[in-house]
Amino acid sequence: MTASTPHVSVVIPMFNRAATIRRAVESALTQSFRDIEVIVVDDASSDDSVATVAAIDDPRVRLLRRERNGGASAARNVGVANARGALIAFLDSDDEWFPRKLEIQVAALEAAPAEAAVSCTGVEMHLLDHAVTRMQPLEDSPDWARRLAMDCDLSPGTTQLTRRAVFDTIGPLDETLPRFEDWDWLIRYTRKGTIVAVREPLARVYNRRARLGEVVERSAELLLAKHRDVFAALAPADRRKAVADVWLQAVGTYAFEGKLGAILRPAAGAFAQRPVHTLGRLAAGAGAVARGRLVRAMKGRGG
Repeated sequence: MTASTPHVSVVIPMFNRAATIRRAVESALTQSFRDIEVIVVDDASSDDSVATVAAIDDPRVRLLRRERNGGASAARNVGVANARGALIAFLDSDDEWFPRKLEIQVAALEAAPAEAAVSCTGVEMHLLDHAVTRMQPLEDSPDWARRLAMDCDLSPGTTQLTRRAVFDTIGPLDETLPRFEDWDWLIRYTRKGTIVAVREPLARVYNRRARLGEVVERSAELLLAKHRDVFAALAPADRRKAVADVWLQAVGTYAFEGKLGAILRPAAGAFAQRPVHTLGRLAAGAGAVARGRLVRAMKGRGG
């Protein structure tokens, strides 16, 4: 590596992550694959995030600052635009990588055909709201376009590794989407491209529902409208499941917030597609949230 030509540019968007950003950055800096730069894009944080990154003494770290908050997609786009590497790896500011993540993934992507410009890996998923940790290997797919239309279970914000040139072809992340922007980008990409799946979990993802039900509902509307042709091309049963599951993400967020009245509209959207499936998901989600609250309460009491 030279100062101007790292092989991999790690892009980390950051907003008010003083408590977790050092862990994320250090998990990148301690990779067995050393030929990297780490670009942290601060999205107008108001806490000590910037000072925390500035205190990391490693010349491979670059801190870029946005004056106005624009969301994760805008921050990632700034990072991609300033990246010097041939490959770009996304890492969320509250997640972390296992030490050989890049070593294994770079080798897999570079051994793949040129039309495979993206790779994702399995993860160790920490569902913080439910007090659950589980290993999630990433299985390969014979049809990634269909797979991404049905769901986005790749954790791309922390596992996606991309050939830099493909951003020039597909375009940047959509900054009009407050959520699902990485899912949207992969749907666009898989219209022609394929994904190199590394089955092994190589990252820890810490998942916690934000209290942003209205944002998730709006994002669901935008995603379904933007890719209407993609969903329409699915087999009828697949289409009903896919559309219902998009709406159910908004339902789950509202339920976690306790905004039961707000659940009605997205729940109606899901119910119109798959009524029995929707009722089952609502029941399962309510049970999971209740169990998670009970476990956290017991831990808080030392039980």
